[in-house]
Amino acid sequence: MVNLVEFAHVLDLLDGIASPAIVNRALQAEGLRRNAFDPDGGFLPYDLEARVIEHVARAIGDATLGTRLAQQFDYATYDAYARYVLGAKDLEGALSRGRRAFGLTHPGSEILLHRQERHLLVGRRTQLNSVKGHRHLDDGAILIIGGVIRHFLGPDWRPAWIEATGTDGISTTYLQETIGAPVRAGAQMPALAIPESDLSTPNPSPPGARQRVGFTELPSLMRVDPPETMAAAVEQVLRTQFVLGDLSEEGVASRLSLSRRSLQRALKTEATSFREVKARFLEQRARALLAETDLDIPTIARALGYDEPHSFRRAFRAWTGLTPHAYRLAVRRK
Repeated sequence: MVNLVEFAHVLDLLDGIASPAIVNRALQAEGLRRNAFDPDGGFLPYDLEARVIEHVARAIGDATLGTRLAQQFDYATYDAYARYVLGAKDLEGALSRGRRAFGLTHPGSEILLHRQERHLLVGRRTQLNSVKGHRHLDDGAILIIGGVIRHFLGPDWRPAWIEATGTDGISTTYLQETIGAPVRAGAQMPALAIPESDLSTPNPSPPGARQRVGFTELPSLMRVDPPETMAAAVEQVLRTQFVLGDLSEEGVASRLSLSRRSLQRALKTEATSFREVKARFLEQRARALLAETDLDIPTIARALGYDEPHSFRRAFRAWTGLTPHAYRLAVRRK
């Protein structure tokens, strides 16, 4: 999964590199629309971001798009996460913080740190290796990780080497020229090699007491609730699918890059089912629409996927013990 804050920022950058029309076509090819990017946050499957970038890269004939995006990427977009990472006392602490909190921006992915040849390899592992467009995100990750390191070591710092997942000559050459370090192509994950002696470099601009961000504060500051179960992931996807008008089990499974049967098995291990998760979601949306809007009940019923208002009324009464009209009156009297 990827935080919508990142995905929305990437779309803005793509608009400038290509054009909004090209980006819109890429979104449409993946069944997405701009209004799926809720300003209050949330997550989408990470492979969607990879595929949208790939659509744009092919449309404009740019094999180096991931690197170009990362050159323009504003790390401050991550807001509290960025302040937490860059607020560490030294470089090693920043890398450890980034690894610890990475799930708040990319649930299901991870930052890996391991020693090799008197260097620390800093890499990012996902499950996207078989997804078209993953190399754009991989190449971009190298530059974004490098930006964090340069905060401590200065703008002229260069890694000892780069490990890139791609083998394409154009993209790896461009990556090497952009960063100014040799590339080891065909790696399992994107990574940068940092001499161990650099890890104790102190923070050149440590934050003041009022600007410091603690780990326990991050979820609320970032307004995120990363899904820790399959049921929670389904609920996240349903929020996007609701905007797109597709709450089907097949549509949700596709967004999660799962077969319908695999989704059913995963939910069964959590003692629930798609039908139960969807019912909870519909109840929450119904309550919100009745309490917070003036939409008439037939309109709300259709938005929630009910062809007949009577079917919606029956379902709502089973959830709450009240008719939709009675519920609306009750909450507005409070």
